[in-house]
Amino acid sequence: MFVWRERYLRAHYRCVRCWSLPRWRAVIHALNLRYPGWRDLSIFESSPGGAGSEKLKGECARYVPSHFWPTVDRGTVFQGIRCEDLTQLTFPDESFDLVVTQDVFEHVLEPGRAFSEVARILRPSGGHVFTVPFFRGRKTFVRAEMTPAGLHHLVPPIYHGSPISQEGTLVVTEWGDDLVDFVRDHSHLETDVLAIHDRRLGLDGQFLDVFVSRRPAR
Repeated sequence: MFVWRERYLRAHYRCVRCWSLPRWRAVIHALNLRYPGWRDLSIFESSPGGAGSEKLKGECARYVPSHFWPTVDRGTVFQGIRCEDLTQLTFPDESFDLVVTQDVFEHVLEPGRAFSEVARILRPSGGHVFTVPFFRGRKTFVRAEMTPAGLHHLVPPIYHGSPISQEGTLVVTEWGDDLVDFVRDHSHLETDVLAIHDRRLGLDGQFLDVFVSRRPAR
């Protein structure tokens, strides 16, 4: 059973049992469709949070989560979880069957490098299953960039909630119609966009797209 009390369903259309959000349920639904044996695969998730991540952790024995703290050495464990930078992952090539990122890539300052790194650690036939707020009918809009002088805001900054920071996480990119091409150009992975709205599954609301990027078989 799913309930909502406000019109912005993406943040308020909750499962009464696990209190999950639509985008978390959409990721699990995409995994069930494209990788039905995901529980037996090796999965890396960057910046986990919420009921969807808890389901992955609880049902996949080879699930590896990480967060990123700029002041912590990459590849080390901090506060019980591994520290990893998506633009400079410490894992060897072809380490995982699946990579999951849920609303992460809008916050990455160098997304091209990050998509390339995700492709590097995927095994043949592996996949990157991810969500971002996706603005259909618009080109990608960059809100901030890193310069030799430091972080430069092109427009007034906005922040999203963060599981590890009370200050939130800066929104760097508003992804538009060219996202699939951007992923291909930087990772050589082909990407499908799944947009399933089905209230029987609790899948409804804004920005419900799930992207599945695939590494070819060897």
